Amino acid sequence: MKFKKYLTFFCFSTMITYTKEASIKAKKKYTYVFDNIQLGDNYGKLLQLPPYDKACDNDPIDNRNRRFMVYGGLPCRHNSFPKRTTVMFYLKYSKKNKYNQPIKAFAYLYGSYFNDKTNFPLKPGDSLSKAKKKLGSPKRKFNISRKRSMLTIYEFKEYVYVICDTSKIIGFLFGKMPIEAKNEQWRGLMQMYQRYTPKQ
Repeated sequence: MKFKKYLTFFCFSTMITYTKEASIKAKKKYTYVFDNIQLGDNYGKLLQLPPYDKACDNDPIDNRNRRFMVYGGLPCRHNSFPKRTTVMFYLKYSKKNKYNQPIKAFAYLYGSYFNDKTNFPLKPGDSLSKAKKKLGSPKRKFNISRKRSMLTIYEFKEYVYVICDTSKIIGFLFGKMPIEAKNEQWRGLMQMYQRYTPKQ
């Protein structure tokens, strides 16, 4: 009888401990949100909502590995994204159903559109030292360049990339990206920075 009570208590205690551990693990799995958008969301639904209904351009990139949807902070095909912000979505590529695809990566440069629309703790204009305080030490850094422009990319854990011009943050990218700096996915971002992103 005593053994049965002890066994019941042990199982109950184990269940509480497991529940607490599961809860802690769930809290650690943190997902950033931007204007109610998360990685994995169906991009097609955004096309019905301003300001995402006026994309500047879209292209299959990286040997059709992804589709690149872009919005310029400066006028791009007679449209510009609000608050001088350049925005890029990397979608899973599909030939038949182009836009109803999950968002695999998301980036934005300059501007202030997302400043009050995200739970991410940094914004363009912040210092790299602040990023390191918030995100920890970067896993690696590398440069991307186009013509006379060059940016430094700092990769932090969980595929968070901080994009800098010298020590000043000019933007961010979220989601897994190619390791090679010369890959077309990075070159596309660099082109959007050079041609359609305000510099001051």
